[in-house]
Amino acid sequence: MQPGTIMRTARRALLALVLLGLCLAAWAQAAGQPAWRISVRDAACSYGPRVQLGEIAEIYGEPPAGLWERLSARELWNNPERTGRQVTVNREQLERLLRHYVPEVGQSWVLPSQLTVQYGGLLLERREIEKKVVEFLTPRAAGLGGEAEFKDFRLPEGVFVDNGSDTVAVDLAGPLAPGRVGLRLTVLTPDGKIVKRLSASVFMNLWKAVPSASKPLNRMHPLEPDDVTFMRRNLAYIPDVWDGSGGPWRIAQPVGKGQPITKAHLEPLPAVARGEKVMLVYQGERIQMAVKAEALSDGDVGQTVAVRNLQTKKEISGTVVDNHTVLVR
Repeated sequence: MQPGTIMRTARRALLALVLLGLCLAAWAQAAGQPAWRISVRDAACSYGPRVQLGEIAEIYGEPPAGLWERLSARELWNNPERTGRQVTVNREQLERLLRHYVPEVGQSWVLPSQLTVQYGGLLLERREIEKKVVEFLTPRAAGLGGEAEFKDFRLPEGVFVDNGSDTVAVDLAGPLAPGRVGLRLTVLTPDGKIVKRLSASVFMNLWKAVPSASKPLNRMHPLEPDDVTFMRRNLAYIPDVWDGSGGPWRIAQPVGKGQPITKAHLEPLPAVARGEKVMLVYQGERIQMAVKAEALSDGDVGQTVAVRNLQTKKEISGTVVDNHTVLVR
C-alpha cells in the first residue's frame, strides 16, 4: 500500500472515531436529560378547592403532544378553606407530593427550595416588582448626574395581594447613593391602609466624569487646574469622590496619574505653608520693619505660626496676616 493511501485511510478512520464520539456524547446527554422539564415556581395563587399543577408550574422544552394540556389540570392537595390563607411546603415535601399526584413525570422536575401557595388573591411576580423599582429609581438617579445602571436586584420572588385593587409602593430606606441601595416595599389597599411591609435592595452603578489626577500628585502639593483632568468612572466603587468645588486645596495623600481624586486626598491649602518664604513684619509703637523669613509651620489668617528670620536665623512666633505676611508686635 502506498504511503499516501495509508495517510488517507488513517484520516478517514480518525474522522469516523470523532463523529462516533460526538454521537455517543449526544446520546448520553439525551438519555440523562429529557427534552422537557416541569419547573415549579417559588410562589403562586390557587383558586379552586384543590391546587392544580398548572397554577404552580410551567413546562419548558418539547414535551409530547397534549402532555401539558393533560397534566396542567391535574389536581394536587386541598386549598385552605379561607381566602387569603397561605400554605408553604419545602423541597422535600413538594417532591413527595408531586411523586404521589403526578407519578408519570418521573425525574423531569425543577423544584424551588420552598413553594408558597395562597388561596385566592393575586401574586405580583418578581419581574413586575423589578419594573416598579426601576421606574421609581430612574428619575431620582437622574438627579445625581451621570448614567445609572441597576443590577443585582434582591427582591421577593413574589408579593401576594388580596385583590387587584391593592398596590405595591416603593420607597428608599435611606439616602440614594451609588452602590447598594436599600428599599422598602409596602402593600397598600385602595384607601391607603398598609397590608404588609417588605425589605428589598438593588445595586446601582453610576458612571460619571469625575476629577482625576492628570499626573502623579505628591503630598503637600498645592492643587492647580492643570493637575486635574476628568475621566469616566463608576462612583459605586469610589466613595466620597471630590466634586471639583471649593478650595484652594493641597494634596493630603499621594494620587497616581489617572486616579480619581477623593475628598480624603485633599486638605485646605493654608494661607502660609511650612517651608514657604514670607515677609516678617515687626511693628512697634515708633518703628516698623520687614525682613524675609521662612515659615516653620502651617497657618491660616489669624493663626500663630513659628518663623525663622533668614538674617539672624532666630526663631520667633507671629500672626498670619495674609498669604505672604506674618506680623510680630
